[in-house]
This record gives sequence, C-alpha cells and structure tokens, in this order.
Amino acid sequence: MSVIRKILGLFLALVVAFVSLSFVSPTSEAAYVRPGSYATTTANLNLRSGPSTYYYVKRVIPYGGRVYVLSGPYNRYWYKVRWSGTVGYVHGYYLRSGSTVRTTSYYYSSKGQAIANTAKRYVGYRYAYYGNTPAEGFSCVGFTQWVYRLNGIWIPESLWGQYSMGWGVSRSNLRPGDLVFFQNTFWRGLSHAGIYVGNGWMIDSGTPQTGVHWSYIYDSYWRYRWFGARRLVN
Repeated sequence: MSVIRKILGLFLALVVAFVSLSFVSPTSEAAYVRPGSYATTTANLNLRSGPSTYYYVKRVIPYGGRVYVLSGPYNRYWYKVRWSGTVGYVHGYYLRSGSTVRTTSYYYSSKGQAIANTAKRYVGYRYAYYGNTPAEGFSCVGFTQWVYRLNGIWIPESLWGQYSMGWGVSRSNLRPGDLVFFQNTFWRGLSHAGIYVGNGWMIDSGTPQTGVHWSYIYDSYWRYRWFGARRLVN
C-alpha cells in the first residue's frame, strides 16, 4: 500500500506541476505590459473568458481602449485585464503600456504591411506537412509561399530557396512582411520559417498541435534558434 500511495502522490505532484507551468510565462521578454499597470489596445480586441481563442468572447474592447492589467502572461501571451467593469483575457500582441497607442509601423512599406496583414488572416488554419493551400493546410514554407503569392510575389517552397530571395536584414531592423528563419527546430540547421508582423511577433505554421499561430521571436525558444531574415519588398 505504501508503494501505491507513493506512486499516486508522485502522479498528483506531476499533474499540479503541469497545470502550474501552463500558466507561467517562460520568459519576461514575452510580456509587453506589466501587471498592476494600465495598457492601451491597438485594435478592436476580443475580451475572452479564458486565456486562448477557445474561450467565448465576453465583450469587444474598441481600438484605443484603456485596460487595467491584473495578471499574466498566461499560455505565454495572454493577460487578464479589467475593462469597463468586465474582467477577461486578451492577447498581449494588441496591448501597449500606457494610456495612448504608440504607432510604430508608419514607416513600414505598404507592401510589407499588406503581406503581414495577409498572414494574420490565416491564423488558426491547420498544419500539414508539405501543405501549401488553406484547403489542405500549411507547412511553414507552404504558408509563407501562399501569403507572398497572394501579394503578387513568387517564392519557392523550400527553406533554402526562400532564404536566397531578397536581401538580408538584421533582427534589430525587422519590418512587417520580412521572412524570418530559424535553425535546430525540427532538424539541425535551417529548419523553420515565418512572416514577421511587427513588435517582435511572427506568424508561422508551427506544428500539427499549433497550426498557423502567433509566435514571439524573442522568447527563450526562438531567440536562441535565430538564423536570419530576408526582405523582398522596399
């Protein structure tokens, strides 16, 4: 009986640890805002009942709405906030510290911003190895190829082929629409690509579990796997 109790105790401890980790931010870099402070929304923003898009929308916070950040981030990017008497969760990408919206994309090319905006439309689509259409799903390079194709730019459906396009830019000079590349993810060397959309975020087709989703390129996983970036539009 004592052995069984020890096994059950270990199992419960692992369950508690797993649940706890799912609500802890892996890095401080992922946080755009600080709990206990005010932030401003940079878009019409869904206020959800929980920290993911699977939860229902309680209210819609308008662009420029002033929210009070209660805690977070949860699930890496979500914050618990209070707005106009309602408490819920919002995605950190659409929050900026302070009471006014700071516009940082005014100098970006309209073409690069159009590419980034196109990428955002496909968040939630499924991952498919070798996939390159919405109907079948997307691999990482199938997704980048599809988005660029919709904006009138052909790029090959291969990592090294895409990395040979355009011209190189540093991580500190990224702009929306740039292709970003990473190494040592699925295999050693160059192994993943996404589309940079601004403020440290990219959209990429990650895994069968994530599909097309937002990723913060400065978190602990992506930061140390950086390979390079390419710009195809001025």
